Amino acid sequence: MEQAVVKILLLGICGYGSNYIKEISERDIPGIKIEGICEVVPNAADLYPIIKEQNIPIYQTPEDFYKEHTADLAVVSTPIHLHYSQIVTCLTHGSNVLTEKPVCTSVEGAHKLEQLEKETGKFISVGYQLNYSRDVLALKHDILDDHFGKPIYMKALHAMRRGDKYYARNSWAGHIDVKGCAVNDSPFNNACAHQFQVMTFLLGERLERAAELADVQAEPYKGNPNVDNFDTITVLAHTVSGVPLWYGTGHAIVDKKLGPIAEYRFEKGTVYFGKDFGSGPIAEYVYIGDTGEQIDYGRIPKGERLQKFYDAIEAVRTGKHPVCTVQCAIPHLEAVEKIAKLPIVSIPAEGVEDIREDDDTFHTIVGLHDIFITCYKNREMLSQEGLPGNK
Repeated sequence: MEQAVVKILLLGICGYGSNYIKEISERDIPGIKIEGICEVVPNAADLYPIIKEQNIPIYQTPEDFYKEHTADLAVVSTPIHLHYSQIVTCLTHGSNVLTEKPVCTSVEGAHKLEQLEKETGKFISVGYQLNYSRDVLALKHDILDDHFGKPIYMKALHAMRRGDKYYARNSWAGHIDVKGCAVNDSPFNNACAHQFQVMTFLLGERLERAAELADVQAEPYKGNPNVDNFDTITVLAHTVSGVPLWYGTGHAIVDKKLGPIAEYRFEKGTVYFGKDFGSGPIAEYVYIGDTGEQIDYGRIPKGERLQKFYDAIEAVRTGKHPVCTVQCAIPHLEAVEKIAKLPIVSIPAEGVEDIREDDDTFHTIVGLHDIFITCYKNREMLSQEGLPGNK
């Protein structure tokens, strides 16, 4: 029996959403059709030949699209502050939703979206791509099966240098608020959100759930004086079952990329990511048991680059919910909200070095690389290693 064509609406194709239209353009994905596009950039049709070749209509808003079309799956890749209202529109017009993270800008909004899912019978899949990666899912299955024993602690570090061009690329990058909506854009909420969120996901009591948080402590700093929100932070949270989660991230660093590295300690052994076993860091998950057992999750094919997209298409056909639910996004979003209430410490000018490179300026905190490494090793906060703040 021939499968019905899955009709897709793409919301936003000139930012991260370009990945989806490129994937569709370059790959032969059977049984799908781009029914329409919502994009406010005037020359969007000139950027992708597929739009003209297939005569795909472009609309300013999803409301305009739904006046003339229906869609089985809406892919939301628009700015953070638009997610909530656009997801509501898509659900109420009969579309399932794959949305980029964060799902919305508040925990309250996320709970409302969960309720709307139930009322409409449609799903919301959140685009934390690590949750869909087959090696991560295999690791979570082993954790759920108690292969490693109880979790003792988890920690991760991931930082990447970002300069003035990065923050000038749109109207919301690095901002706390946009037109009255709290976007709280930061490395913790955006570019480097995944390594914290995946720790909560791995500790969820079921495959499609993340562990809830009991408390969140953090030290947010700002090295770039031109940024509204913080650009460097250490976080120490505890799950409701008492497992400590340490995370460090930032953009005000000299390294183009630091990490990701991670260490998840369990009763029977440790899971590493980015560990150097003598021949350089291995960017894969590896379990080393205390009795010598080793599991290399890097041997497991991770799936497609946009596996979340393929899983959402399959979920439309099967009626099953994709693995990364709204609930999987809520603990991370809750941490974002709690951190937003904390004071941001601005690094004094003498503690910041400006680097001019590739016609861009990077405002970097002096010594941050070594401080982050030590904080990661000891699961300490930035102030404990010399940055100003409460010790």
